[in-house]
Amino acid sequence: MVTLTALLTVWIWMQLQTATGQGTCPSTPRMQGDFTVEYSFPYFQTHKPIQNIAVNLEDEQFYIGCQNAVVGISIYMNKTWEVKTGPIGSPDCDTCELCNIEADPEDPVDTDNKVLLLDPAGNFLPYLYICGSTQYGICYFIDISSEMPKPNCLYRNKRNSPTYCPDCLASPLGTQVTIVEHARTSLFFVAASVSDTVTQRYPRRSLSVLRPLSTEDGFHIVTNNLTVLPGLRDSYSIDYIYSFSTKDFVYFISLQRENPFKNNSAFQTRLGRLPILITEMWMYREIILECRYNPKRRRRRREDGEKKRETVYNGLQAAHFGQVGKDLANGLSVTKGEDILYGVFAVVNAQGQPQKNSALCAFPLSKVNNAIDDGVEACCKSGTEQLSRGLCHFQSCENCPHEVSNFFFMLECRQSNMNVTIRPDRK
Repeated sequence: MVTLTALLTVWIWMQLQTATGQGTCPSTPRMQGDFTVEYSFPYFQTHKPIQNIAVNLEDEQFYIGCQNAVVGISIYMNKTWEVKTGPIGSPDCDTCELCNIEADPEDPVDTDNKVLLLDPAGNFLPYLYICGSTQYGICYFIDISSEMPKPNCLYRNKRNSPTYCPDCLASPLGTQVTIVEHARTSLFFVAASVSDTVTQRYPRRSLSVLRPLSTEDGFHIVTNNLTVLPGLRDSYSIDYIYSFSTKDFVYFISLQRENPFKNNSAFQTRLGRLPILITEMWMYREIILECRYNPKRRRRRREDGEKKRETVYNGLQAAHFGQVGKDLANGLSVTKGEDILYGVFAVVNAQGQPQKNSALCAFPLSKVNNAIDDGVEACCKSGTEQLSRGLCHFQSCENCPHEVSNFFFMLECRQSNMNVTIRPDRK
């Protein structure tokens, strides 16, 4: 844990130096390195593994979420405040009795931190949102402008029930949330892994868009949601690994099996996209991301005559969204500053376990969006090839209506959920 937090210290220091314009160092004479020097970095050590991190560059603060606690940390690695989120029933828990929600006797008492995000409108709403694995995934917000912040409940008993719960957001199986400021409103784009248990009592949804109520005591579901069909919720798992946003879209990246009706089908990585201006779920699109390594042919064949085979790294392990620099832009044949999705992929076996080999792939987001648009056009335009709309785990399996060129069929086609199977270029 010391090593991880020490690396975290260096990363946060670099971010702060860049943000304050102090990232440029004066040139100094080059000297021989002394590798015997022992460096001592300030660090903050937790008793439990760190599950989430949120960085506030403006106030030079950062926040960590671990099991049963959310902690505010200064740039000097000093704890400034702490909010206890568990264990459920503990007298030290700051959130357990706050919402007056009944505890599920089958739930574990320890609360894992599933969501830890700052409000993008930080100047007006200096809020840190936290959602845990217990109490049906309800959320809280903390006013970080206070010296000793206290949690506030985003749940109202009268608005929620065991069959309908708009304030139930996080799933204990995994949750990814991206908050986008739109029309002076913070929109929560939520992707949650579900099962029969998670959806039956105080249900959570696979994909949903919510906004906090103006009364600051819950959420309003902005649009209809997408949830794995009832017969597949226990057999077809979607592991959401990463989420990010651009000016126009919010993206979710997941690892799931290729065929929802075959438990032994291969795993694949998918990228889902929702527009920010039109959050209706019929605008949801998916594309399959593939990371491949094709070794260059040697001039001489190997002695055993065996040829090297192309390796498909099918399982995303971690991802990062950013803008490409000059050198890498030249190598990818894209413009400097273009949006790039970086992903670390591994070869995943039939049981979903990553193997020892891994690879880093970079996906220019413009090419990903073009591939999605091309797939929609292929589904909608007139043709003889039979194509499927896909997403059979969210909706009934249907073919594309592209055999008919009528305008209204074209419009209906574009207003339908689709799984685009065109692969973007790998670099």
